[in-house]
Amino acid sequence: MKHFICLITLFLVFSHFTLNAQTEVYGYVKDAQTKEALPFVNVYFQGTQTGMTTDIKGFFDLVVNKKADTLVVSYIGYKTKKVPVVANKITEVEIELEQDIIALNEVIVRPGENPAFKVMRKVVENKSRYNKKKIDYYEMESYTKIEAYIDKMTSTLENRKVIQKIVATVDSIAPLRNKKGQKMIPVFFSESISRLYRRNNPDLSKEEVINSNIKGILVGENSIAQQFVGATFQEYNFYEDWMVLFEKQFVSPLANAWKLYYNYELIDSLVIDGKMHYQLEFEPKNKQNLAFIGKMLIEKDSYTLKSINANLTENTNINYLSGMQIDQEMKLFKDQSILLPEKVDVKLDVDPILGVYPGMYVQFNISYQDFTFDNPKPRDFFDVPVKILPKPAVTDNAEFWQQKRHVPLSQGNQQITTMIDDIRDIKMVKTYENLLQFALTGYFEWGKFDVGPYPYFYTFNDIEGSRFQIGGRTNELLSSKWELDAYLAYGERDNEFKYKAALTHIISRAPWRTVSYTHSYDLVQLGLKDVDPDDNPFFYASSRFGTLIKPYYSRTNQLLFKNDIRNGLSFEAGIKSASIHPDFDFGFYENTVDSTGFKNSFKTGELKFGIRYAKGEKFLIDGNRKLVVGRNPWPIFTLDYTAGIKGLLNGDFNYHQVTAGINHYIPYDGIGLGRVNFEAGKMFSTVPYPLLKVHTGNEGFFFSSAAFNLMNFYEFLSDSYVSLKYTHYFEGIILNHVPLLKKLNWRLVGIANVVYGNMSAENKALAGEEFGTEEGFFTLGDKPYIEVGYGVENILKVIRVDFYHRLTYLNNPDISKFGVKLNFQLIL
Repeated sequence: MKHFICLITLFLVFSHFTLNAQTEVYGYVKDAQTKEALPFVNVYFQGTQTGMTTDIKGFFDLVVNKKADTLVVSYIGYKTKKVPVVANKITEVEIELEQDIIALNEVIVRPGENPAFKVMRKVVENKSRYNKKKIDYYEMESYTKIEAYIDKMTSTLENRKVIQKIVATVDSIAPLRNKKGQKMIPVFFSESISRLYRRNNPDLSKEEVINSNIKGILVGENSIAQQFVGATFQEYNFYEDWMVLFEKQFVSPLANAWKLYYNYELIDSLVIDGKMHYQLEFEPKNKQNLAFIGKMLIEKDSYTLKSINANLTENTNINYLSGMQIDQEMKLFKDQSILLPEKVDVKLDVDPILGVYPGMYVQFNISYQDFTFDNPKPRDFFDVPVKILPKPAVTDNAEFWQQKRHVPLSQGNQQITTMIDDIRDIKMVKTYENLLQFALTGYFEWGKFDVGPYPYFYTFNDIEGSRFQIGGRTNELLSSKWELDAYLAYGERDNEFKYKAALTHIISRAPWRTVSYTHSYDLVQLGLKDVDPDDNPFFYASSRFGTLIKPYYSRTNQLLFKNDIRNGLSFEAGIKSASIHPDFDFGFYENTVDSTGFKNSFKTGELKFGIRYAKGEKFLIDGNRKLVVGRNPWPIFTLDYTAGIKGLLNGDFNYHQVTAGINHYIPYDGIGLGRVNFEAGKMFSTVPYPLLKVHTGNEGFFFSSAAFNLMNFYEFLSDSYVSLKYTHYFEGIILNHVPLLKKLNWRLVGIANVVYGNMSAENKALAGEEFGTEEGFFTLGDKPYIEVGYGVENILKVIRVDFYHRLTYLNNPDISKFGVKLNFQLIL
């Protein structure tokens, strides 16, 4: 899902089209003397209410649906200029403003407070009175429109035949260019009507998508596209101190600590709808910090936000994003003393990525109406964050949209949908769609089946030699109730076939409820038995190369039931059998007292129970899978219990095991973001050591968040343990202040990993000679294992390098006290 959302974000682009009766003027506003661009200049058609401000590059594009022949341009400190334009035509202009210099005989400067500070202090004092978080419940109707274009391509991309065919197809309908003369290729268009529900205490939200109209390359009229194009993922609350954009913390210009991060200037007083408003400009004190530059209108009587224009600065340390602008208009409901958004426009300017993906320009247009405050929904109503309602039973779909749209479509919108259909008819485009999805998801869509994942297609190690694997899964085109996920592998050296087949039945989608049966036979490494291959595909696949550490053949059968109870609370229960056949020197005595009953393999029969609580978690349904999206602001708690029962499914042992975990992202105002992973577990019984906790090490060159990166494979085992992994992302806060380095946009990362554990005397005795030897394992009874590290990410925008120091157990054989780990990551 992360890849899907990233892909959609990069492809959602917008350009303006006009009706025959429209007057459109676009261009730049500059200083007449210095020729520098002037941001936030007021531009409007004389005699109308239609106007806007220039962006940070001085650019504007203004359209009015009536006859207009004069453009008025005004800015504090400059002479107002009136520019004649041709009505009902498209005009490009370049406007130069002259400074308004007033000669004074004498200027007396007296110390005093910046008048903007007085306004800001009042705004912050009144935030709690009008913040939407204080009201118990509200709902509203939303209309969201998205248009998407490719507008920037490298010369390599432009010369490809598929691009040339697409451009020819677009030009045959209507040549598209942006205001800078660059070619525009439409790739996405959507509009949706939804009902939004919000509840506080507890914090719950839901969106019901009433209807949607979607056209796009790489996406179609499928369920996940319908869920994503609504208003749920376009919510901006400037009354919060910190806003999460692109999973990063941005400080709001209305934050309680506003004076620490921003400079302000009171530039004008305006009367709007009979009420006085203050116009303030703001800019960050450090333009590389995650902050905004722009201006806002503050209503004088209530000191509430009337509207805001917030832009990322050109130097903001975010990859591939050369510009972002948020325009938001607010509405004050006096009866409820609450301030809610009425209109939101978001523009993104995306640069080409790694010379492979083209650059784009995106705009979301969201409007809200029909607000209701007195019809609260029960808690169980919010179990599904985004729900697709059945399509309205209308005889004329076009008439439905004509009636329900908050804003009418332009003539160009109709051309876009035709162009996208024609582009998708190009055979080469479909091939590129499939290849791109294959690269991003690991699976190649082949009709009703998805083939993959590709990291496991080929590996080589000392046990299997060359291992070849082919796998895949069914998708919702075959069945929306059943999914089969399977693979078949063969090792040419051990001459063994390995396989897995998992059949899942989707009992319910709201709430999400499934039952699955899995049968598998494969070669597993003891030091990696707790690593989920689905969560760590590249790390797990790379571990199959070279010499395998303590490998064993495992045949498993599992029946698992999963159920979402409500609002982030889920439960699972299952029964599992496993047959373990080590491919290394292994054995134990069933009776350690008289050393009888020697066995070199064993079986287990288990009952498994688990509970997970993730308050406020958002998820979407992608075909036959539930996918969590976004970063959860609340901690995620997990608790699992496993009971091994002798005789159950031929199991050889009785045992009880409990594992608990907490995962949490912690934002620190102004100093970055922390990620905490805490885990504790205990085995309450005496069992062969392969059933104990094998702490995951990493002897490879690549970093893994699932491992202790300077610990060897199979170095430490425990039957009771606690572990803490902490990573701090400074987000450029430190390196942005270092001369020369700040131009590289590198970001510092800090790491600390600690684990402490123990092992009972009974389990040590059962392990025999394996415990405390160079070929065996050690325990953590004397002291914790500790490693600390520091790293730099965003090197060339895709490379992260971590430097680790091991602080304890420095005398263990064949360990590394210092190590360097590399990772490739596509991050913003």
